[in-house]
Amino acid sequence: MKNKRDIKTPSIRSRIFMSMLIVVCVMLLIIWVTQTVFLTSMYRYVKIDDMEKMVKKVNNCLNDDNLAQVLDSISEEHETCITVLNLSKSNDIIYNSHSLHDCIIHKMTAEDIIKHWHTESVRNGGSVTKIISSDEFNDSYYSSDSFTKDELEVHSDCVITVNVTELENGDTYLYVLNSSVEPVMATIRTLRIQLVSISFLMIAVTGLISVILSKRIASPITNMSKDVKRLVMGEPVTFEETGTEETVELAKTLNSMSEDLKRVDKMQKELIANISHDLRTPLTMISGYSEVMRDIPGENTPENMQVIIDEAARLSSLVNDLLDLSKFQTGVQVLNCRVINLTETVKSAVTRYEHLISHEGYNISFLYDEEAYIFADEIRILQVIYNLVNNAINYTGDDKTVTVRQIVKDGYVKIQIIDTGCGIAQDELHLIWDRYYKVDKVHARAKVGTGIGLSIVKSILTIHDCSFGVSSELDKGSTFWFEFKTVNEK
Repeated sequence: MKNKRDIKTPSIRSRIFMSMLIVVCVMLLIIWVTQTVFLTSMYRYVKIDDMEKMVKKVNNCLNDDNLAQVLDSISEEHETCITVLNLSKSNDIIYNSHSLHDCIIHKMTAEDIIKHWHTESVRNGGSVTKIISSDEFNDSYYSSDSFTKDELEVHSDCVITVNVTELENGDTYLYVLNSSVEPVMATIRTLRIQLVSISFLMIAVTGLISVILSKRIASPITNMSKDVKRLVMGEPVTFEETGTEETVELAKTLNSMSEDLKRVDKMQKELIANISHDLRTPLTMISGYSEVMRDIPGENTPENMQVIIDEAARLSSLVNDLLDLSKFQTGVQVLNCRVINLTETVKSAVTRYEHLISHEGYNISFLYDEEAYIFADEIRILQVIYNLVNNAINYTGDDKTVTVRQIVKDGYVKIQIIDTGCGIAQDELHLIWDRYYKVDKVHARAKVGTGIGLSIVKSILTIHDCSFGVSSELDKGSTFWFEFKTVNEK
């Protein structure tokens, strides 16, 4: 059994050709049916409809003083023979027109017309229309007393309309209209020959048009497919923005994707370099101090052990950050939300920086007016605060000032982390949340980061479905913030 991947899907060229071929075939089928199968029926329907319209014209002119001229005009215009009888005056024929050479009514006497059609028209409400074949007339509608059979025989079918009308003066008229129904079989055969030729021509034209269209549509897509394969192999590619509107949009999207891939690849390499650097430093410290404690008597001191412990904790922090980011990106991280005192949470986080405040001269302050409660995962919110404060410490100015501010307003609480550093360019603000992005490659201080802290912040706040952002001005510092809806204290 063939795998679904092994089944070759039809190309754009074949799809276009088949679609156009189906459309052409449907159109040709409709033409064939209407022009051959139903042509006779449609032709006869049209002739009968014309005869009924002529009856109305004749009715309207029976009282006209120029009756003969009007009827001559109608007869000539529609190629129809007309015979009018006055039934009130000895059944006299008062008008006869001869527009056809093979006319039925002119091969019948007035008595024959009355005999065959007067009673039927009266019984039918005063009017009757029917198609009479030449064989039917030759067998049933002639009078041997008036004409010879050779004189009576007709050679084409005809449509007959008989109408009995009584005027206001009491006169009753019977008039008969006869129009030939020409044989359409020869026409049908001619149409069939034409349609066969047209069908072959249309299929050939369809093939040519489909090839041209498919080339114009498929070529850009085929080229893009080849370029995508090159892109996957790591080659630099620029997609040509040509062809239809859709292919141009696709090319623009692929070019944007290509640029994003280049940027991500560059940042990923920087991440590897940063992580390698950050891992190498504590590993070197641990290795060095361990060797000293092993080889030099008296160096097994609590201070040296503390260095090893601190560097191990630093390694553990780096690894945990990477694991957390992986969990957030794969969607396996589950929050443990409850009502927490955000003010106390921030205060406890800021308190843990007392060592930096006392020993390294940092000024880290927390400003607030009232306590605020939110529904969130306290551990993850602490992680957000630590990452934002660490980021501010790394990039703050020479005054080493970091301000954490809480603002409660209109049912929401906003936490701002403000530094006085060099700031961030406006065109880079949207990039700082990327997992590999760093504003500069060398920190002013030895608080080296991996470039994933802000990405973890973004992932945590996104899962909490809250607002966050950053505002910055070059040489004046940056303000990172996030905002939660407040809840009532338990």
